[in-house]
Parts: sequence; C-alpha cells; structure tokens
Amino acid sequence: MFDVEKKETERRKQICSRLNFLLVLVFSIFAIVIFRLAYVQIVQGDTYIQEASSKSDKKVPIPALRGSIYDKHGNLIVHSRASFAAVFQEENGMKKADFVSLATRLSTILKNTTKEDLLKKMDVGYHYKDGKIVDVPRQTQKFLEKDLKYDLSEEEIAYLAEHRTELKGVSVVTKPIREYDSKHIAVQAIGYVRPFNVADNQNIEFYRQRKDSYLPNQMVGYDGIERSYEEVLRGENGYRIYQINSKQAILGQIAEAPPKSGHNLYLTIDQRVQMEARDFIKNFLPKLRATGRNASYAKTAYAVAMEVKTGKIVAMVSYPEYDPNIWTSSPDQETYEANQYSFTNGTIRSAPYDVRPKTGKTAQLETYKHPASLVPAGSVIKPATVLMGLSEGTAPYYYSDTGSYQYGGAGDVIRNDSGHIYGPLTPQMAIEKSSNTYMALVGHNLARKYKKNAVPVLQKYMHAFGLGIKTGVDLPGESSGGEDFLVMNKEYGPVAAMVQASFGQQGRYTTMQLAQYTATMANKGVRVRPQIVDRIVDINGNVVRPFKTEVLSVLKESDSYWRIVHQGMAQVASSGTARNAFAGFPYRVAAKTGTSQQDIYVPDSVDFSKKVKWRKYKAINNGVFVSFAPVDNPKLAVAVIVPEGGYGSSSAGLIARAIYDSYEKHVGLDPTDKPYDPATAVPSQEAASGRK
Repeated sequence: MFDVEKKETERRKQICSRLNFLLVLVFSIFAIVIFRLAYVQIVQGDTYIQEASSKSDKKVPIPALRGSIYDKHGNLIVHSRASFAAVFQEENGMKKADFVSLATRLSTILKNTTKEDLLKKMDVGYHYKDGKIVDVPRQTQKFLEKDLKYDLSEEEIAYLAEHRTELKGVSVVTKPIREYDSKHIAVQAIGYVRPFNVADNQNIEFYRQRKDSYLPNQMVGYDGIERSYEEVLRGENGYRIYQINSKQAILGQIAEAPPKSGHNLYLTIDQRVQMEARDFIKNFLPKLRATGRNASYAKTAYAVAMEVKTGKIVAMVSYPEYDPNIWTSSPDQETYEANQYSFTNGTIRSAPYDVRPKTGKTAQLETYKHPASLVPAGSVIKPATVLMGLSEGTAPYYYSDTGSYQYGGAGDVIRNDSGHIYGPLTPQMAIEKSSNTYMALVGHNLARKYKKNAVPVLQKYMHAFGLGIKTGVDLPGESSGGEDFLVMNKEYGPVAAMVQASFGQQGRYTTMQLAQYTATMANKGVRVRPQIVDRIVDINGNVVRPFKTEVLSVLKESDSYWRIVHQGMAQVASSGTARNAFAGFPYRVAAKTGTSQQDIYVPDSVDFSKKVKWRKYKAINNGVFVSFAPVDNPKLAVAVIVPEGGYGSSSAGLIARAIYDSYEKHVGLDPTDKPYDPATAVPSQEAASGRK
C-alpha cells in the first residue's frame, strides 16, 4: 500500500516537472518572438518599411508575332521571321566603367558595330560625343531588354555563349524581325515598321494612347498598310510580370501569359501587274528624258490601276521605289539620305522630286526647281467640265472654235494648245480635240448663270467625282488635293475662277483621286471607295473579315449625258491625242490626255528663319492621263501622272497602255461578261441622298 502511494507521488512529481519545463520553454519561445517582433518593429521598422515600399510589380509585354501580307493571289510580300539577336539587360550594380568596357569589347565581337553605336543602344545614360563620354537621359526603363544586333552569325552566337559570364547583361535571344519581299512590291503602299518609341516620340496619337501595351523597342506600323492595319497585324501581346526593386533590378518573375499571333492580310494588288508596271516605268523614264519633248527632267511617275466595279486597286506605283528592309536595323544617316526621296507614297499625297545625287542644302534648293507629285490636273478634267455643262445647260451642242476665247479684258484670252483652230465642235469633239475655248465657254456660262455661287456649283460636281476630297482609300496621310480655284475666286472673282478651272489649271489632285474620278465617270456617277485589302485571315486560314464594294456617293445624271462624255473619251483613244498610245489595243478605251502647265518658283535661300525672296524659275509641262476600258463594259480605270513629263499622250499615256497590256495578259478585259449596272449597287447612307 505504501509502495503504491510512493510511486504515485513520484509520478506526479515527474509530470509537474515536465509541465513546468514545457511552460518555461513555451514562455521562452514567446519571449524570443515578442523580443524579435519588438526589435523589428522598433529598431528596424523604418528599414523594412522602406524596403517593402520600394518593391513593385512590372508588367512587361511579350510582342506577338506580326501577321503577314500577301498579294491577291497569295504571293508573300511581307512576313516576320525569327532572328538571333544580341540583347542587353542591365544588371544591378553596374557602373559607368562597366558599360563603356562592355560596349568596347562587344564592338570587337559583333561585326559591323561600333562602341559608340552600342553604348547608345544600351541606353544606360551615357553616349559618346566627339570622342568623349557624356551624360544623357535614358530613353527607356532600366530593367528592359535593349536590342544590340539582329541576325547574329554562328560565330557571334558561339562566342557570346562561351563568354556569357564575362559579358555582364548580354544574352542571345530569338526575336521576330520584319522582312519585305526583295522584288519591292508596292513598297510605299505597304509601308514599314519602326520601334514603338520612335512612333511615340513623333506624337502619333494612336500609339500614345496605347503606351502600356507595347515594348519601347517593339516594331509597330509607321506608314502604309502596316500603319492603317496595325491593330489587325500586331496580334495580342502576351506579358510577363516581374517583381523589381527601387533600383529597377529584377527580383523575380511572378507570372507569364503567351502572346497571340496577328492576322494576315490579302491585298487587292496583283503582284504581276504591279511589277510589270513598275519595271516599265523604270525603263521608260530614261528614254523619255532623252527623247521626250519638254521631258528632260522626268525622273518620277505615279500610277494607279483600279477595277471600276469594285474599287479594288490592282496596281499602285510611286516611282522611284526603295528597299524597305533598311528600316529593320534603323538606317544610319547616310542610308536615310540616300533613300529619302522614295519614302513618300506619291499616289495619295505630295511626294518630292528625286534630286539625287545632290545632298544637303544643294539638294534642298534643287527640290524647289521641280514639281512634286501633286500637279495641276490639266485637260483630264475636261470630261467632268462637259458633263457639268450638259447638266447645267451651259455646254452648247454646237460650237465654232476660233482658237481663242476672250472672257474679260484685252489680256483675258484663252487659247488652244499651239494655237489650234478646231472649227465646228460637238461636246464629243470638244473632248476629243481637247478644246480649251469650248471649256472656257462652259465655265463662263456657269459664272453668268450662278454669279457668286458658281464656284460652289463647280466644287459640288468635282467632289461628286472624288476631286478635292479624300478618296477614302485605307492608307494613312491621304491628301484631299488642292482647289486653287477657291483662291482665284476670292482674288479675281467667279468669272476668272470658272474659266481657268474649266480646262484643269486650277485644281491639283493625286493620282488616286484621278483614278477614282475616272472610275466614277465609267460607273456613270457611282463613286466607290478605293479598296486595297481584299480580306483578313487568321493563322488557321479562316476569313475574319471580307471586304465588300462600298458606294460613297451617286451623281444622278441623264444617261444621254454620260453617253456623250464616254463617246468623246473613246474618240480620244481612237482618233484623238491618245491614238498612238493605244494603237493596236484589242479593246475600245475611253481616255483623256493632259499636259498641265505649271510655273515653278524658287527661294533665294533655304534658311526660312529670315525673309526669303521668291522668283519665277521656269514654266514646265506635266504629263497626266486618265482612262477606262472597255468603253461599253468598263472593268479597269488607270490614272498616271509624270511630273515634268511633257505631253501626257507621249509620257503618262504610254505608261497607262503598258498597264492595260499587263492586266489583259494576266487578268483579262473580256467584254462578254454581264455588263455592270451601277443602279444595282447598294449605296451607302451618304450616297442614298442622291446629291450631285
């Protein structure tokens, strides 16, 4: 009994001892934790608060693979390909000496690079200037990759991989690079890409609004189709989320979402017709300069071929062209200057004369001595003048052409080219012979009828044909042309404005506008939007968006008026000024030649910070030509401008003939198809009003 009680007492003592030990241990642990928390909170609190607040998450886009561009038959024009690239990502703790040393060493490793260029691309706050290193602002955030060189050779890749630990921050990655067809297919219409930060620095609003969606060095559309279809081509960027510290160094990656490729575009451009038109122009211009009358400076040409029924652009040549692949690696100043006169799409806006090989101020002064691509339309406007005159009752059905027409004072006289006297004329013959005096009478009669409202009436008709307004072609930077008759009306009154405008000397229009004008004439007043993209297709080949013919407006006139104008234009090609250009062509063509006169004024200096004096340098003739064919079932409209090309019949007209020959060979102008009836077209809301 005693032993049992003793053992029980000892067992209880052991339990109490263990419980006491456990309590002491728990107390000690809690005391340590509380002491540590107090130390962190009181002693190191400010430090940890600063460190915690200095960390942040950064969402960095992963650029999607840009969609490809094809011609109407699926011939590849533009695509993105993989390229091995050397990139630099600044590591924490790197100093000025590290950057300079790295750039210097890389210049000996990466072929065709310099330490100056590499240091600039590294974007670390330093540049070389006159051989010295100077501080400059960073262009992008510190933690982002900077592209140093694309298309690394096997030797360069191997060396960088072998010496990676020595080349801090440098690595080799695969990046998409934009590549354009070496045959240079409609290069100005296609456009080109540039890094996002270039577009952003140019204050392009579209990109400024999407600044968070792009990497600074991500390629984006900068001109042409690349620009107007940026959202379709670019795809959907993926992203990586990094945690970075206050020094912009990466602490770790948190999340990642893969990008989605962009859609592909199929154009309305027929590569075969485009190339043959361009090649003809390239070979023709030197011959024209050598043998053409008043054409010794013809170095540029602009042509648009548009299908009458649909508005589809088959060919669009802005010559001279260039290799858009120069934009891939940001062209240096020398390369830029060597190509700058070819960048602008002269078929839709004003493009400068090609003054190469001149450079610098000499080149600047030389550009003023020659016309740009936006020239007076000249006589090609006369079919519209006749149509307007018939509609308004100011165009006589019989007129005796005496070779001159006086509309004001003794000096206010309009004469025919070379003083020709055409005698009795019908409206058709007035178009065929290109009678200036007949057109002047039409304009003068309109001024008598409408007085101060005459010019707005003229403008109404011109706009109905697409002249003086934008055509609506889906390309950036389109010009609405120049309506110089508005200025003349203000300064000299409606009579002078109407008479001078009647035969084409008071309106400057783009080649695209002239093509739309001619197609509208062929369509008997139905004006359709020029269409350059046929369809949008996803990477699986599914059509995302087809494009349909869009009617912009309808000019309702008597069919007899249209017939008169078409007959007159047909006579131009059969027996008039375009007969030589279309001799032997198997289809009837409706055409109008133009030789627009233009006075060229030059400044005494290119320094416009001071007063500049202008003087008349010379008078020149521009070759202009518009046409459609076949006459009875129009399929194709062609407009051509050759600045300083002399007579339109022997310059622009021959280029148009070459385009028709190419189209007939590859596509066909078969007149047996069911004739197009503009009345069956579905008009847009604007066109439904039926305004003239």
